[in-house]
Amino acid sequence: MTSIRERAATFLRQHDRKKLAAGQHDWQYYVGGAGDPVLLLGGGSGIGIGWLDLADALVSRFRTIAPDYPSGVGSCAELVDGFVAILDAEGVDRVHVVGQSAGGMYAELLSRRAPDRVRSLTLSSTGLYGAEDVDRLRMRVDTTLATPWPETQEAIRTALRSTWRDSDDAEFWIEQVATATDAAGSAGAANSYRLLLELAEGVDELLRGPAWDGPALIFRADDDPLITSTHTGRLRDLHPGCEFRTFPEGGHSLLISRTADYIDLVTESLTRT
Repeated sequence: MTSIRERAATFLRQHDRKKLAAGQHDWQYYVGGAGDPVLLLGGGSGIGIGWLDLADALVSRFRTIAPDYPSGVGSCAELVDGFVAILDAEGVDRVHVVGQSAGGMYAELLSRRAPDRVRSLTLSSTGLYGAEDVDRLRMRVDTTLATPWPETQEAIRTALRSTWRDSDDAEFWIEQVATATDAAGSAGAANSYRLLLELAEGVDELLRGPAWDGPALIFRADDDPLITSTHTGRLRDLHPGCEFRTFPEGGHSLLISRTADYIDLVTESLTRT
């Protein structure tokens, strides 16, 4: 396999990086390929380039759209409105949505906000936070704002090294996340936790539905250290007809730890729907 930096260079050659002013925020996103559109929503770090391996596999048959999340977004509604604005700017009526981790949670919100714009949901290593997460996320917000940024940045690096300890590409991805978070510092990192806190505090209303009704695939690893089976169970309850798959191991970042399996599963699902 080619090196991660070579694969990143290929991604950048295959994708146009576009800018869009939507609401109070400036968005940047990557667009490449041709065919049925696929919106790729990453985790809390919100970096579109994080999809480079999947996008490379999809661009021959699909049109991929991978946004960076603006660090100043202050609510989930603002974030989801930005996704819709990108679809509008790209002339996309209906889109397959692939969401990883926090991106899966945001994909669920998008399916509520604009159900007629969603063609399918593919959600990996994700679920819905609940009451058991509220205190932890509030503490994360407060601690992030109270801690000098260099200390927070080092804590982020340490956590990512632990999460990706078995990946040959770990240092590349840590560098990408560090660069993205450095741009906004403590305020941006706290905002990412605030979005998750908002989700946790509003989960009861979300569970009351009605949920989007359409083809959905949810998959995870049994040894995911960040998303529990309870989190995933809430999401599955909203989509009782979904296809559900598990891997016995792979941790939280399956696209990194089980790249070929991830690509095969997602590509097969998108092709069917």
